[in-house]
Amino acid sequence: MSIEKYDSVKKLILSKKEALCLTEEDEKLLIKLWDAYWKKKKGDLRGDSTVLAGAILWRYSSDNYLWEQDKKWRQMDLAELLQVKGKTIGNNASEIAKVLKINYFDDRFCRKSVADRNPMKSMAMLSSGMIVPRDLAEEENLSFVPMKKTKEDYYYEGCDWLDAGQEKKAIYCFKKALEMDGEYVEAWNGLGTAYWFAHFDKAKEYIQKTYDLTVKKFKGIWPLELSWGVLENRQYLRAIDFLGLALWREENNDSAMEKFKLLLQLNPNDNQGARFAVAALYKKLTWEEYEDYDGDMDKEMKLLMEMNAKYVFWKE
Repeated sequence: MSIEKYDSVKKLILSKKEALCLTEEDEKLLIKLWDAYWKKKKGDLRGDSTVLAGAILWRYSSDNYLWEQDKKWRQMDLAELLQVKGKTIGNNASEIAKVLKINYFDDRFCRKSVADRNPMKSMAMLSSGMIVPRDLAEEENLSFVPMKKTKEDYYYEGCDWLDAGQEKKAIYCFKKALEMDGEYVEAWNGLGTAYWFAHFDKAKEYIQKTYDLTVKKFKGIWPLELSWGVLENRQYLRAIDFLGLALWREENNDSAMEKFKLLLQLNPNDNQGARFAVAALYKKLTWEEYEDYDGDMDKEMKLLMEMNAKYVFWKE
């Protein structure tokens, strides 16, 4: 496997940033496309690096319909930009599509604006075989199969597999969601949950990822409130909660306390029960010891009242 070729193609793609007016999203997706092809071929790629770079650019242009509005993205213009034959990069681009099984409006390699226009996302198939608007099927509470799965579909399917004790199937679904959106916090949360008991080191890696993405979302400045009632907020509140639990499990109690208190600050209604974790930490219970309390409301309430009377950290 020649890492030199990988780096060479990547460098060539990014060297056309100004000529093709690449956005940050374009750069990210182009490298994602190149990485996917490289891994699928296991690095066994023959041919010139410039041709491969041209093929990646033309594949991206084709899948995002860029050539329709900007001639710089047309096959022959890309070939001229890289000084290679247009037919050659076209053949290589077709090979990339075949290897990666790229379809129209492929969420993995399309700009969000393009993926959102996928007409199949808004349609569903009923058990009778009839195709109807998905909104209608959901509104009427009908049993249906989505014509095109969204990242949310994969996430909820993964959660169902977790509930059924099928961690491998759950992990597959969460990873499919992440193919569509690598910064989908809920899917990273799902992976952390799936690995929590069997491979905690791996779980901690994913949990840290969810927290880092949450910090990125808010540009490092926490809002005054992050209400649980707003569905989008829940993934971020879960990310903070999961990191608090992971830190607690590692006996990093001060940092864990910081995360649970942050939850109480962001969501005073405390739908997640962070107040009980704070009480347990004040009681100097380990994460394992708290497991005996979790789910026993009488014991949890007694612990909460005892510690809250002493430290006053939560107001109902």
